[in-house]
Amino acid sequence: MLGYVVTDKPELKIKDYEGYRGYYCGICKATARLYGQLPRFALSYDFAFLAVLLDGLRQEVHEMERQHCIIHPIKKNPVVINNDVIDYSADIMLLLVYYNLLDDKNDEHKIRGSIGVGVLHRKAKKVTKKYPKMTETIEKNLKNLISLEQEKSPSVDMTGDAFAEIMSQIFAGEGVTKLIPENQIRQLSHLGKNLGRFIYIIDALSDLEEDIKSGSYNPLIYRFEFQKKNNLDEDIPAFRCRIKSQMELILMSCLTEIENAYSLLDIKKNKGILDNIIYFGLLKQTEKVLGKGTGENEKSL
Repeated sequence: MLGYVVTDKPELKIKDYEGYRGYYCGICKATARLYGQLPRFALSYDFAFLAVLLDGLRQEVHEMERQHCIIHPIKKNPVVINNDVIDYSADIMLLLVYYNLLDDKNDEHKIRGSIGVGVLHRKAKKVTKKYPKMTETIEKNLKNLISLEQEKSPSVDMTGDAFAEIMSQIFAGEGVTKLIPENQIRQLSHLGKNLGRFIYIIDALSDLEEDIKSGSYNPLIYRFEFQKKNNLDEDIPAFRCRIKSQMELILMSCLTEIENAYSLLDIKKNKGILDNIIYFGLLKQTEKVLGKGTGENEKSL
């Protein structure tokens, strides 16, 4: 996940922010315990959402204590401990970081990718052995996504759906069925799938200018036929404005499906945090990216 699944902090109550930080720090601590220090640097609040959501579906009260950490050596921060959902989120983070580095190594021959894959290979194998069916499905869809990107597919649906299937597995696959009541799995799968589609598309829109300038693949360039005029790039802000209304429709459709799936879940705790992310945080990220490069960053939809 790429930094889009976050809270709208000004709308978050202090007690909920403490709890949110507790899950984040819990995953960080669990990652260090399970896989060492290096993967901790890849942690983002997206993974905290995964843990908050899954644990929110369980009746058990989570255990939390205040601990020091490397980043905050003086002040103790809340940390969720002794929690298998936290460990699962750490597993998923490690796996996604590994696949991202593997992609860098194979496709762009980045030194970072080669070094990272070498460091994390054995650790990632531990995760794949733990969740073999889930890993197989994720790898299958990653290969499909890579193939579509290599073909420079103009289909936002096909590329977005490949990533959507990966997220569906993360939210409702083999690892989750051991943690969450069976009657919640279908809704989690639908939420994860639409969240994955949302993440892929909003990331493509956010990276549009950079991808045009670098020549990197971006499905929106081909879907909306970015124009070249006299061997010069079409004005990028004009291109963004041209596709903005269609992108708004696509992203809002994803958010509606996410909200619908969320409304059917039996949330037992963490509701304040989850409501904030689902109804405020994702919308704020959408507004921010839709306005990027158009001079409308602070405007509402």
